[in-house]
Amino acid sequence: MRMKRTKILYFILFCLPFILGFIGNCKSGNTVLNSLYAALCIYVMELQIQPENLLSELARWTAPLMTASGVFVAFQQIRRSVANRIKGKNPNSVAIYGDSIYIDTLIDKLGKLGIQGGMDDLSDGIDRAGRYVILFRNEQEGLAFYEKYKKDFQQGQVYLCLENIMPQSLEDPNLTIFNLKENTARLYWDQYSLADHYARGMLNIRIGIIGFDILGQNILTYGLLNNIYSPEQHIEYHIWGNYSEYRNIHTQLEHMTPDQVIFHEEDWTADMEIINGLDRLILCQDSEQNLEHLSTLLTFSTCRSIHVNDYLNQVISSLFAREGVCIFGSAEEIVNVEQIFKETMLADAKAFNHYYAMKYQNCPDTEEAKEEAFRSLDSFTRYSNIASADYQKVREKMVEILRQPGETTADAVIRNKDLLAELEHIRWCRYHYLNNWRHGVPDNGKAKDPLQKIHTDLIPFDQLDDDDKSKDLAAIYTMFGIDTEAV
Repeated sequence: MRMKRTKILYFILFCLPFILGFIGNCKSGNTVLNSLYAALCIYVMELQIQPENLLSELARWTAPLMTASGVFVAFQQIRRSVANRIKGKNPNSVAIYGDSIYIDTLIDKLGKLGIQGGMDDLSDGIDRAGRYVILFRNEQEGLAFYEKYKKDFQQGQVYLCLENIMPQSLEDPNLTIFNLKENTARLYWDQYSLADHYARGMLNIRIGIIGFDILGQNILTYGLLNNIYSPEQHIEYHIWGNYSEYRNIHTQLEHMTPDQVIFHEEDWTADMEIINGLDRLILCQDSEQNLEHLSTLLTFSTCRSIHVNDYLNQVISSLFAREGVCIFGSAEEIVNVEQIFKETMLADAKAFNHYYAMKYQNCPDTEEAKEEAFRSLDSFTRYSNIASADYQKVREKMVEILRQPGETTADAVIRNKDLLAELEHIRWCRYHYLNNWRHGVPDNGKAKDPLQKIHTDLIPFDQLDDDDKSKDLAAIYTMFGIDTEAV
């Protein structure tokens, strides 16, 4: 790791004056013991032997500098240790470990709650922090760090940054996975939602994505999960890039109806007619490639809306600031505390799961029971509830559009309950389809079989029985804080 290399380099530099002094004194004809002693003394500016050659002279001047730097480093470590211990007493404190370039930004955003953890251990008493964030450049190092100190993390929730591992595949309830590319996609669709299109009655929308690595895949996935406004909508997602693995893994994409995902085999420059007809084009490659593509598109394309990812948020925004060009995904945006900790989403997800557990599993109506019911869920169901909570921002925008003058939010929800329930069912189906579930009837007669990935309710909303429809409606009422018994 980088911190280990830094420590090794500093140790070598600190020892260098001693080595130079020893060799120089030996060359001057002094004994080995006298040379060793003289080399040690120069660190405290006590010359036992006058320098007689260049090596000894270098040692004479560099040793005090290294001594001073050592004192400064020691002081900084003591200062950090005291500050960390004070912060660690706050139950809301967050200890952050890793070597990611985003750590400083996260600590700044956390303010007094943020603690810079060590790279190699849980020193300075911060193993008693309220929460922990593990944010390494290499996710394998992050996983190894978590496994090494897993027992020490038992008192608080751990948030581990992973890009290539699906959170649904991990069953540890004490571990929450976050992905900065996923955060970028979530924030993107929140900031540049399609709600304004729906408000203008636009149900047929064509969106293009150029670049289909992790960011592009997340842009598509969260677009499919969150861009749900009407059962009659038809959103086309046109994909250019390395899509083979995503397409092969996601075997149920044809069920994204009424929307459609279209993968293009040719380079995007061979499909300029399609590009020109898009309502929005999203560039998801690295900043250098996006810069080149944007220049070409602005010169030769008539696409009226181009959104560009630029985590540096520097060159593109200054060179191409014009109508129709939007920049997203800066480091300041994607290091989002709410997206990492998901406190609001988790609260909503727990509330809905608690309602379901109380109604169907005789779960007590207590905070402890609510927490335990959520922790006891399998990972897939837990993240399904989180996905429903994530969609809440879209519901709120929908209700605001549908709300009549003088009408309360609750009244607007109740008046549009059938539409909102159907949209929730579409979202629920899409979450399952994106995880390769399909419609089927388990042999044991139950509603679902997680091993076979089949569920009886993966059917159109109008084919559900009233009890299953009521579950979708209950999710809506719970998210808006409406008492289901009073409606």
